[in-house]
Amino acid sequence: MRKLTTALALLGTSAFLVAVVLTVIDIVLRSVSTLTVHGLTDIVTLCTMIGALMAIPYGFAHDEHVSIDVFTVRLPAGVQRACALFAALLGLVFLAGATWFASQQMLMEWGYGDRSQSIGIPMVYYWLPLLIGLGIAALANLWLIVRILRGITDTAQSVEADAR
Repeated sequence: MRKLTTALALLGTSAFLVAVVLTVIDIVLRSVSTLTVHGLTDIVTLCTMIGALMAIPYGFAHDEHVSIDVFTVRLPAGVQRACALFAALLGLVFLAGATWFASQQMLMEWGYGDRSQSIGIPMVYYWLPLLIGLGIAALANLWLIVRILRGITDTAQSVEADAR
């Protein structure tokens, strides 16, 4: 799961890089001529969707999401484990539900044949990163639940085992 989510996060980072490079090119073109990058808004929006949503699973699988542990670090290990299990269960339920609702909306957009305004990118392409990101984040939470129930902790030894 960690390798998959890392690859997706790198894909997302690449999408952000494309958006930045195209924006800089557009700025340079506008400052020296009347040329622009046609459809820049549509492309940057799609790149942003890809970038943001491909990073979400990484946060769960690598335990890099935002958390406030001022109180939980003082709790006994068993209670910390129960809290982690509860959080992963909530994450799984929420992300699975969000994936399902997003899939329904994407199918509706696909049925309508909607396209972006500037260059006509099918709106389905904007929904795919959302579905992939949320779906894999839900699977990452399922993976976390299994790991918690098996008593696997995130020590260097278990990270090495996952890498193999």
